[in-house]
Amino acid sequence: MKTHYSLAGLLLLGIAMTASASQSVRFGSGRAAAPLPDSFKVAVSGDDLAATFGPEGDHTLEISFLADLTEPGAPKNLAVDFVKAQAKKRGVDVQSDGERAVLTEPGVKESRGGKVFQSMHWQIGVGNCVFTMTLTAPLPMSKELDEFFGAPLHSIVNELSCSAP
Repeated sequence: MKTHYSLAGLLLLGIAMTASASQSVRFGSGRAAAPLPDSFKVAVSGDDLAATFGPEGDHTLEISFLADLTEPGAPKNLAVDFVKAQAKKRGVDVQSDGERAVLTEPGVKESRGGKVFQSMHWQIGVGNCVFTMTLTAPLPMSKELDEFFGAPLHSIVNELSCSAP
């Protein structure tokens, strides 16, 4: 999982990667948006979106719009500071470019239906908006999951957005 921490750093550095076709999915009462590959099957429910992909549709990406910390007269990077504080509290690294911050942590392995699944968790602060993202996929890693860790993940982290109410 160490490589995934390095990957988070590369995501924020803006390393050029080939973008894949994507759909812009709105959630959080239309205030939040995430670019997802066209091949993902997406369901939106309030502040949450769930997308499935992979050869058997058993790879799941969940993104939740947790909060907009905007207050009159407050700085425009409160969520970035929040994610940095969470990382410090947990003793993990955070990647930040000043406008967004990303905390990445491996999740647990669990068995379901004879398969072993691994999860990965992110907290993402974008300006004053806080998001969580969880990816759960079967092991061993599929070609689709390996591809997800390239351009699609880069796009999601760098283009996840929210707007004022």
